[in-house]
Amino acid sequence: KKRFGKDPTASTDFLPDREREMEREAKKMKLIQEYLAVEEEEKKKQIEITYSYWDGSGHRRQMEIEKGASISQFLFRCRQALEKEFPELRASDATQLMYIKEDLIIPQH
Repeated sequence: KKRFGKDPTASTDFLPDREREMEREAKKMKLIQEYLAVEEEEKKKQIEITYSYWDGSGHRRQMEIEKGASISQFLFRCRQALEKEFPELRASDATQLMYIKEDLIIPQH
């Protein structure tokens, strides 16, 4: 009987290989860590938002806030900035305010 051996020139990339899998997993974890670091840096950057308080007439203002801040945090800071000029806002809470961007009402949660 004639036996055939393994062909050393055959591609075995499709076969499972523990070393290759560990290398791939390490590279994946490194890329995830890099992405999370870049994402955190981006969230810490300041962005300037123009908003308008409407009480029958528009009162346009601008505020700088971190990119990673939520809508609730933004509305809270807006209320703090406006309550000096509009005393009726002192009794309200940020949850009673809405952020509307053109035709879109953006929820706070």
